[in-house]
Order: sequence, then structure tokens, then C-alpha cells
Amino acid sequence: MVGCSYRDKPPTDWQKIDAGAFSLYAPQGWKFHKKQGIDSYVGEIAGDGVILSFDFGQFSNSLSDAQEPSYAVAHEFIHGSEAKIVSPRTPGQGITAIYFPSIPSFLKADNKLCLVGNDLTAAQQEVALRIFRTIRFKG
Repeated sequence: MVGCSYRDKPPTDWQKIDAGAFSLYAPQGWKFHKKQGIDSYVGEIAGDGVILSFDFGQFSNSLSDAQEPSYAVAHEFIHGSEAKIVSPRTPGQGITAIYFPSIPSFLKADNKLCLVGNDLTAAQQEVALRIFRTIRFKG
């Protein structure tokens, strides 16, 4: 495991976005959109030409298809929760994503969270990774 990411504080001009079960920080102008899910809570955080889609539930994508050597894969603790972060080694060709395999028990222990951006440029990927590290679960 890589160390805590508490060092990754959001820029002071970023806004807090409340997505219900969790919150995160994103650049000004980004918006939260709740979507209709079938067996989970789904939505997206969007701004600056980027869409980060999320799935919060029992069957969220574990990112098992995103593997070395095509992807950089990191395991970190983000505000006390274990997370897997993947990003393509070649920007613009694959997913940039974070997966939490276990959500704090006060939110129902079998829930997971996956937040994914597709084919992001290097600059978009950098912003997405910074956003991921600001995720906090309610409780």
C-alpha cells in the first residue's frame, strides 16, 4: 500500500460537491448529475469537457481489467478508506478510475464505489486523479 493521501488537499478555489453517500472537491463550474440506476446509485461529476461516471453499490466495477503494463495501478488509503487507482500509461487511451472495495460500515458494508473517466488527455487525467484523492464518505 502507498501511504495516506491526506497530503492531497484540494486547491482553495475548488468547490465541494455533495453526491449523497460521498463528497469530493472539483474545479469551479463542475456539476453533479444523478442518473437512474437499476441496482445501485449512479451519477456523474462533469466539467471542463470531462465526465467522471460513478457507480455506488454491491456490483461496482473492481477495475480488474485495468492491469499493468497498459495501466499504472496504485493502492492507497484516501481519507481512511482503501482505494485502487488506475490510469492508462498512454493518456487518451483507456480509463482513469478509482475503486473503493469497501465503504465504511455505517454506509452498508457490502457497498463499493467506482468513479471512471474515459480517454482523458494528460491534463484531464491529472485533474481527475486529484479529484479522486478528495473523496470522503459520509458518516
